[in-house]
Amino acid sequence: MNKYLLLTVVAGGVTILDQLSKLAVQRMLTLHNPVEVIPGFFNITYIYNPGAAFGLFGNITETLRLTILIGVSIIAFAILFYMYIKIKDRDNLILIPIAMIIGGAVGNLIDRVRFQMVVDFLDFYWGRFHWPAFNIADSAITVGTIILVVTILFTEKRQILNV
Repeated sequence: MNKYLLLTVVAGGVTILDQLSKLAVQRMLTLHNPVEVIPGFFNITYIYNPGAAFGLFGNITETLRLTILIGVSIIAFAILFYMYIKIKDRDNLILIPIAMIIGGAVGNLIDRVRFQMVVDFLDFYWGRFHWPAFNIADSAITVGTIILVVTILFTEKRQILNV
């Protein structure tokens, strides 16, 4: 498959799945009212996250926070897209995780532009230990990053660092 078609399918798929899941949560749930899915472990809880991952930057002024987060998203997108362009066409072990990260970044960027916050809803916990809520875009960014790091560190793909 052509690498740009792959980018469109993977990044576009992540973005669409992310936005559709957030739309469903917004339409079907009430803000801050959890729906228990797996008792003692997993809820779907509709929340808005004004900050970045784990609420980072959540306590600074809205204008500064949005400027930083939208700016960082655009810079990250540009760097990742540049890397993507430089990678060989059939290097799917690198192309797919980069496309996942791009799709996740776009999904969260759409929320920041629309709502000045990100919709989160996947809520995992164990007893009193509560993981911060997240969404499909966050999951794609995390999984894509893990795959990319493992691929770069533990395969012959180390040359990607020279991009």
